[in-house]
Amino acid sequence: MPSHASDPRHQRLVAVLPPLLARTCPPDGGGYGGAYELRLTGREVRELGGLDLLRSALRAAARSQGWTRVETYGTDTAVGEAVVGVVDRREAPGGFAEAVDRHRQKRMRTAVETVARNRAEGTRRTVPGSVVLAAQEFRAALADLG
Repeated sequence: MPSHASDPRHQRLVAVLPPLLARTCPPDGGGYGGAYELRLTGREVRELGGLDLLRSALRAAARSQGWTRVETYGTDTAVGEAVVGVVDRREAPGGFAEAVDRHRQKRMRTAVETVARNRAEGTRRTVPGSVVLAAQEFRAALADLG
């Protein structure tokens, strides 16, 4: 796989992503337990340099946050979109492990409850940290960078 580090698109992404990744970590988790996923249009992915470049930028941004053991993924979907993400796979030490576990459980519970309310009430709410909000925040951060 070629290095993307000198590509200006890569550098731009690496400048934008770290604060977005950091916000996915539990507040009391010591920087452990983050996971970030983007769902973008195929056009956006092409303009940003493709899935390989996006995954590379996610890895670099994760390393800048101290995530030394990460998993990245990326694929095109059947509906012309792409999914790309990074997960912190480090084992959280001591008290941080409990905080990370509580945070994950809370996010899952909130997502399930929101979906149930949406169905029952016929509304559409987004969940904090959802892929919908992550994509909006990512697009806004890119626009702010210029």
